[in-house]
Amino acid sequence: MAHFMKRHLISFCPTLAPPPSLLPATVTFFYSLSQVTTETMTVIIPSLPHAHLSAPPLPMSILRRLPFHSLTPCHYRPRRRFATLAAVRQDTTVWTPTPISSIETAAESLFHISIDVSSSPDLAASHTLPGQYLQLRLLDVEKPSFLAIASPPSLAASSGAFEFLVKSVAGSTAELLCGLKKGDVVELSQAMGNGFNIDKIDPPEDYPTVLIFATGSGISPIRSLIESGFGADKRSDVRLYYGARNLRRMAYQV
Repeated sequence: MAHFMKRHLISFCPTLAPPPSLLPATVTFFYSLSQVTTETMTVIIPSLPHAHLSAPPLPMSILRRLPFHSLTPCHYRPRRRFATLAAVRQDTTVWTPTPISSIETAAESLFHISIDVSSSPDLAASHTLPGQYLQLRLLDVEKPSFLAIASPPSLAASSGAFEFLVKSVAGSTAELLCGLKKGDVVELSQAMGNGFNIDKIDPPEDYPTVLIFATGSGISPIRSLIESGFGADKRSDVRLYYGARNLRRMAYQV
């Protein structure tokens, strides 16, 4: 990871956006902006003449503010109100107790945490793609946290370990987690999410340019992607844009 950053890290800024003139027609984007990730995304611009990005659909926050009649057929008007029945959602998550292997300082307010899953082969096998995440629950805390997995799937298969980069925020579950020590037990869910579909950028010759974006602790799933390998050495232009407030808050420099 550190070797990759020295070769391909070309921007250190909060905005992260490269000038449009620097982007080729065929380009793949990987990005992650937060340690608490519910899904990671891959955006691919096809190799077509005059390729361009179309305008994104309206976000739900805008749709909710549109007049009601614009969202329903003209012949339909609700005539009565029905009572809303709230269904009680039951937690069907399978939780697996796992011990912490190590907790080390990765940068200012960031901690690198390794958890031993060698005794839970089903849990280890659930990590199949870089960019996946899981839920972590402390034994005395009811509400779980969502954490992106910072290690490649191969590490879970070969060494039985999950690695995470966690930002310690005062008063949060993350702060309690970063205060634990080796041997303390936490509970993990199965890995989930679609992750980064690397098959979409194969063969490397057809997708020579890959741009990778991350800020702060959002480098977690990107580290998993880089260490999983995506044929970077076979592509002509691979760049990592990693934003942090200052160098003291930039993880994985060595």
